[in-house]
Amino acid sequence: MGLNATGHSKFAVQINPMKHALLLALLSPVALFSQLPFDLTVLDQPYTPLLESTALETSQYDYPNGWDDPEFSVPLGFDFNYSGYIIDALDQVGVGSLMMGTTIDDKSGLPLLHGFIPTNFDLADNGMAGGAPSLIRWQTTGAPGEQVFTMEWAGAGLYEEVFADSAVKELSSMDLQLRLYEADGVIEFHFGPSSLLTSLEEPAISGLLLEFDPFSYSGTVYALDGNPADPTIEPLGDIYEWYYGPYLFSHPADGTVYRFGPTGTTLDVTQARATSLQAWPNPTAGEVTLAFTGAHTWTVLDATGRVVMNGKGQDGDRLDLSGLHAGAHTVRLDNGAAQRVVKH
Repeated sequence: MGLNATGHSKFAVQINPMKHALLLALLSPVALFSQLPFDLTVLDQPYTPLLESTALETSQYDYPNGWDDPEFSVPLGFDFNYSGYIIDALDQVGVGSLMMGTTIDDKSGLPLLHGFIPTNFDLADNGMAGGAPSLIRWQTTGAPGEQVFTMEWAGAGLYEEVFADSAVKELSSMDLQLRLYEADGVIEFHFGPSSLLTSLEEPAISGLLLEFDPFSYSGTVYALDGNPADPTIEPLGDIYEWYYGPYLFSHPADGTVYRFGPTGTTLDVTQARATSLQAWPNPTAGEVTLAFTGAHTWTVLDATGRVVMNGKGQDGDRLDLSGLHAGAHTVRLDNGAAQRVVKH
């Protein structure tokens, strides 16, 4: 295990053990106080590649003929409010699609990093292995106050294939984007076409990081967990727990969008777990069982936010959704815990 040229540890990646350092090095528990400032919405939208954009220059490649872990900085073009932290640029720290914004802690005067990681695949340029060149590019659009920043990895390959010893190589590829919205602080991960050929040994990690201290490895994590078509956000009190804990069962399908909408809610990690809500089976054709702790009132909202059912339960409840229209619904407890449920 080691550090790259700028001293950054490698984030969890696929297969290559030398590139596990960041997650495996983050053994220290993060602060017990963790914000839970996002509501997650899963959308199905056609993937739109960037056209008029700025591409990573060849002078920024970390290899003469392509990139594996290029380290570069990208200006957003506006101040983005990331759960109370204002960032105006993102740094690629040499790990897949992990992009970090930096602020300075008022008390210590030291940097704090705030990250976005659509996928933990160790991305690399297929052009170095005889395939179509993989592009990293970005674009800011819109009028001041309503600007949108988009970062895209187009036709990105996988490290273990690009740098395989065999002369004849089959190459995976994937398209994905990170989008940041100036007006309301929304964060989106967009997933496009993908062709994954390699047998993957690592969990598919995706999520957000806040208040990461690069010196003490403390921070907060919001990890996506479960079915990539219907994941949940899991707040974690230990970054190391992410590696062995929440993860997506597979890479999201073409057209999948994860939208993280700010809620302004703050929870202690212990409280977050105590107030969690789970529902199964999900999707469901009728009945769904809720799992929660204590006595709570619950409501079921349709896609427009209209309350279509409500009730009370102690340590869980069983709901009959057979009378509701097909589609996505949200079950919400009186403590703010929520779970998206899809009715067939």
